[in-house]
This record gives sequence, structure tokens and C-alpha cells, in this order.
Amino acid sequence: MTTTMCSSDSPPFPFLFLPIHLQERILSLLPVSYLLPLLSISRAFPSLLRSPTFPSPPPDLFFLLFSPASPPFSSILSFHPSSRRWISLPIPSQSPLSLSRPSATSSSLAICIFPSTGADNAGPSTVSSPLVAVRMFSRLPPQEIPPMIPVGDPYVLAVIPDAEVNIPRSSDHFKILAASSWKYGVFSQVYDSRHGKWVPAGEIQSQFVVLGNTALINSSLYVHAYLPDQLLQFDLISHTWKFIIPMPGNMMSSHIFSYGQNLYLVSGFEDVGVMTTIRVLMLNRGENRESLKWREISILSETEEVFEGFTGGYCWLFHFEAVDRDGLVCLHNSLTNKVLLFDVRDRSWVLVPPCGPVQKDVKWYGYATEMGLEVLMPGAAG
Repeated sequence: MTTTMCSSDSPPFPFLFLPIHLQERILSLLPVSYLLPLLSISRAFPSLLRSPTFPSPPPDLFFLLFSPASPPFSSILSFHPSSRRWISLPIPSQSPLSLSRPSATSSSLAICIFPSTGADNAGPSTVSSPLVAVRMFSRLPPQEIPPMIPVGDPYVLAVIPDAEVNIPRSSDHFKILAASSWKYGVFSQVYDSRHGKWVPAGEIQSQFVVLGNTALINSSLYVHAYLPDQLLQFDLISHTWKFIIPMPGNMMSSHIFSYGQNLYLVSGFEDVGVMTTIRVLMLNRGENRESLKWREISILSETEEVFEGFTGGYCWLFHFEAVDRDGLVCLHNSLTNKVLLFDVRDRSWVLVPPCGPVQKDVKWYGYATEMGLEVLMPGAAG
């Protein structure tokens, strides 16, 4: 006989009379945010969703876009692209996220400074304060990270969970890449949670002003270097750096991202000092380095209605901030607080509806996260 889940005090939901393996199969097809309301409908659902046999649902992506201008942060105003809704996600008061914006995020993992020193600064974190690893939607205590190797003024570039580099998702381990400028160029170091220590991880013999955002493909982390503008590649296994290709000219603002096995660049291009187009370029990877080139796949010009809505119709656009995940990119115009969404899968541009008057009193937060099963556990945030 196949067991079913339907207690005597539960409403007569026909769904609960199905065999458990069918219930689990059906519910596991839904993103986690759609499962949360079920916890309060019937006592049967919490035991089902928290069962060790419950399969992992698909990733539920949230763009954490706005927070109060200064700490403490009690909630993050987030955009949920699958439902096209704005959602306020609470932050536990004891979480480092309530006092400090993350230095880097990936999936549901965030690297933060804690305690915070100057938490109103959303720029790179430095070695002046302890780093901790935080699971965004879990009440698990933060994991303290030992001090970085004191070469120059190191800052975090990226955090890479094992699951992101094709290691089984059951692994909770991760790596952190940090870099700093010093007399010979750029010094890098890597922290591996398996070993609990930082190790030197190669040098770049060039005087870049700063290393910017990163994009991961397999075990290679691509990094946008500024002044001079170059695309770099860091191998997470061999800890070696490579110069890949110069970045295009005439860019006013830019952001690299990956989707599938391809690397992309979304950038604003200028004409007489004003951004007149936003273009998405894909890196065509040929058989050798000489055949590499940027190829335009989408363009949004100033004459289009979406572009005008993004600029507010009366503001010149000089710069945007960006965050990406799973082929979606959110661009933010700080002059108008407008948000533009680009989907690389169908190459579409959509102006995100405003989230209401509260948006005037908040500051760009700018991170992406995926809500997982941890939010269904007792005592989890949200």
C-alpha cells in the first residue's frame, strides 16, 4: 500500500490523497517562493516539504535591488522576475546582512564585513574588518573567514560555491577570490573553505586601477579590469591569470556576465560624452586568441521608448549599475531610480514597473540570489 499525506485535522485537499512520491514530484516543479504559502495551509505540507526525500525545486531567483540608505537593514526590496513582482524580503536582526552590504554573492551565499566599518559604502570590502560567509535565507550562524594575506589593500572579487564549478550540489564548500594592487601589479589570493586558509594565487604584471565585476564559466573566472580596460581570465584550479582581449572603446558604463558557456558584455556607448546606446556584445571564442572578438547581439538606442523610459525622458544617461543571474541583467539608473531588465535568452529589453514611492528613500543594493530549500526550514528568514 502506498502511503498518503492527509491528517484528520487537515481540510480535504484532493492533492493530499495522492501518493507521497507524486506529491513530492509535483511540488518539486515549483519555485520555492510558490511553496512558502503552503506551510500555513495544512499541517501536512510542512512535514512534506521538510522531508529529507523532498527533491530540490528549481532555483528561485531574486534581484536584491534596494535597501535603506544606511544600516541597520531590516529588509531588502527585491524584484522577483518569474512573477514580475516587487517583494520585501526581511533580514534577521542578528544577521551580518543587517549591518553590511555584501562584498560578493553567488546563489544564496554572501560574503560580508562584520562588524561593519562604513557599511553605507557599497564598494569593495577591505581587510580592515573580519569577513564572514552568510547563507542569505537561513538562520544558520555566519562562518568567520580568517584575515586575508596583508599584501596591499585586498578586496573581495568573487565568491564561488562548489556547486557553481560542477561539484555536486550537496557540497557546502566555496572559494573566495581577492585581489590587491601592489608594486609589481596586482596580487591575488584565494580562500578555500575546505582548508580554511588563504593562499597566494598568482600575480598580474600590469598596473590596473581596479578589478571590476566577474563572470564564471566552468572553472574560469572572467574579470573586467579597468584602466587599462581589459578582459582577464583566472583559472580557479591552477590559480593562473591570462590576458584575454581588450574591452571595446567608447564605453561609459559596462558589466560582464555569463550564460551557458558564453560570455557577454552589456555596455553604454557614448556620443559626445553622453550615452546614446546600450549594447549587448558576446565574446566569440575562436580556435586561438587572435580570433577572439566582441560581436553585437542586441542594441537599445536613445530613440526607443524603453530607453527614454529608463532615462526618465529628461535626464542624460552617463552611468548605470548592473547585477545579473541566469541570463537576466538588471540595469539601474541612479538619476531616475528606474530599472531596466535584459533577457539574453530572447534578447528582450523590458522597463521594470516602479515599486512605489518607497523607492525614493532607498539606495541601490545590487545583488542576485537564489532562494533554496533552506527557507522552508523552521526558523528560516522570510
